[in-house]
Amino acid sequence: MASFEECVSFPLRNCPLFTEKNVILKAKQLETLRALYDNQDCISILPTGYGKSMIFQLLPWFSQCKYAKDKPMTAIVVSPLNSLMEDQVRSLRKNGIRACCLNITGTHGFTFNEGNIDTDPELEGDDEELQPTVVQCDVPFDELKNGEFTLVYSHPQALINTKFSRVLRSQSYQEHVCAIVIDEVHMVSEWGDEFRPAFKRLGEVVCVFDSTFHLLLTATVTPKSVQDLTKQMCLHSPIIVSENVDRPNIFLDVRNRIPNIHKFEKYDDLIEPIASERKTKKHLFPVTIMYVESLEAMGYFFQYTSYALQGDSYDGDDIPENRIFAQYHKDYPDSMKQVILTELTKENPKIRLVLATVALGMGVNAPSVDRIIHCRPPTTLEKYLQEIGRAGRLGQKSTAVMYFNKNDIAKNRKGMSEDMVLYCNHKGCLREMLVNHFGFDRCVFSGPKEDCCSNCKSLVLLHD
Repeated sequence: MASFEECVSFPLRNCPLFTEKNVILKAKQLETLRALYDNQDCISILPTGYGKSMIFQLLPWFSQCKYAKDKPMTAIVVSPLNSLMEDQVRSLRKNGIRACCLNITGTHGFTFNEGNIDTDPELEGDDEELQPTVVQCDVPFDELKNGEFTLVYSHPQALINTKFSRVLRSQSYQEHVCAIVIDEVHMVSEWGDEFRPAFKRLGEVVCVFDSTFHLLLTATVTPKSVQDLTKQMCLHSPIIVSENVDRPNIFLDVRNRIPNIHKFEKYDDLIEPIASERKTKKHLFPVTIMYVESLEAMGYFFQYTSYALQGDSYDGDDIPENRIFAQYHKDYPDSMKQVILTELTKENPKIRLVLATVALGMGVNAPSVDRIIHCRPPTTLEKYLQEIGRAGRLGQKSTAVMYFNKNDIAKNRKGMSEDMVLYCNHKGCLREMLVNHFGFDRCVFSGPKEDCCSNCKSLVLLHD
């Protein structure tokens, strides 16, 4: 059997995703791979932006080397959101990786291929120019059964009592599979009981593939949740790999907002300074995701911003693709959602403000985001940490602003946790309270107190 070092270097030399990028794996990525190499179940708790997806993306080649296979094996990646899966599959396909998604009913797969579309016919020149475009294509079921894809992304529902779940139990298919990966595994406890019952049954899939790698990944899980996940996912004494959740480059800011009884005044108080800042700063406006509390609020904010900016609403021609602010929710057209996601991957996107629901969430590759604004608190600190993790992914200084009033953290709000109530009312260091909640006794941040959080900044100003 190949050594651990050989298994690590093999995908970096042979997988087209890594060969041209001079990838150097981080300490916790290597620690996770070491646990899997030693046939240990593993739960990796790593901050947003650390590179969790890279770990499972190299597993097909890692296992090819370990088990001396003649081609990469298959990693099945369980993921909770369409946007998360499709974004990763598009990126992998661009790098020549055979990756696909399994549809939610487990009856067929789909992937994305590059096609070509004609450019503007009025372009000068005799040669007909072509521009690449991405086309969604069905994947024949036989190709899935034969293990012809190295990374198969799936909803949990597609693996339980479906056509594909019967394939999973066949010995011929199991010979192709190297890993069962459950990404964003904190959703097992958050969604399992009501919204996604299949999450609770993922332990069945782990048991079916008893001899493969078992890897659970998340950025936000408490020590108590780790114990629950170990039992629910039928893991055997898993190795826990964790990195401090603190993001020292993100300033934490908690503010009061107008009571709900003054609805439109409350809306104006939230959106007016943002629209004014955008009009003043123009292209220097920090790329911002603003999580709104309802579709009604989103519509109000969108119309307010349109009116406030007038002719400054577009970067170029007045077409939707050039609008400098956007809305993102589950019912928004997929074509426009993809435009937004594509823009956010750019170093300097045209879109500077995205009004979003939680549909714009986990795993979105948005390195240019500098600020997250919550118009009201999420119900848990786990959700909060996930969402502010969209900011500062390249290490740039960023800000997370969260507004709240008494109604927002009332006990009768469905799902509201006591920890979030305490966080909103906390008078000490917000950063310290956040990292303590996730089982760490110290912060990574070591800069000036006024750059830590709004509470620490207030204390500095008070003493000055």
